[in-house]
Amino acid sequence: MVEAFERRALISVDATGYGSADDQRQSDIQAGLLDVLDKAAAAAGLERDKWERQGAGDGEFSVLLPQIAEGRLVGDFPRYLAAFLNRRNGDAPWEHRLRLRLAIHYGTAIANVNGRSGQGAVEVARLCDSPPLRVALRESRADLAVILSDRIYTDIVRHGHALSVAGEDFREVEVNVKEFRGRAWLWIPRGRNIHSLTLALPPDEPPAQKAEGEASSPERSASVHNEFHERVDARGANFGFRS
Repeated sequence: MVEAFERRALISVDATGYGSADDQRQSDIQAGLLDVLDKAAAAAGLERDKWERQGAGDGEFSVLLPQIAEGRLVGDFPRYLAAFLNRRNGDAPWEHRLRLRLAIHYGTAIANVNGRSGQGAVEVARLCDSPPLRVALRESRADLAVILSDRIYTDIVRHGHALSVAGEDFREVEVNVKEFRGRAWLWIPRGRNIHSLTLALPPDEPPAQKAEGEASSPERSASVHNEFHERVDARGANFGFRS
């Protein structure tokens, strides 16, 4: 069976702190997530009721309409989302604020037997879960951090199709998550300038652990071993010997 091939605008959004929250807090996060997404889409003039949406408790993956206004999606939607998050959170303490990561991509989204398949769906999920986005949200202490795929940034932002944002609002990062490797662009719609953040990412691999009781090995110097089978004139040469 050959699936119908499509390219669509895709978003993935995820709330922080869901797994460690109690039952009541998880319920609040789910309700708040849908509320701010609905309001932000309506304010940006996007028909969210026509999106294909897959909920996951603390997050959502959405396949948008073929003729979506991508300039509004990339520029206006995140701005409204940040504003509605700020309004909902009010003066709530840090641990009780609804804080979201948002990834936007454009790629393959094939209708299949259990939802959408294709690399586009995979990549937007990887972007949303990427260390640069997680660190940006944490360091900025904002309610929303956004990451755009390189294609979305190039086609929409760089060429001026998202009028409410400019290229300098974004910061280029390298994303390396599971099987995905690529360039992406970070933005904090409301809060600290993305370029002021340290973005201290965790190392890709932890240092090798020594076995218990194993001492550190001293550095070994390079050595050369020569064998001479004929008479050699070594006048003026220096030799070192080691037992």
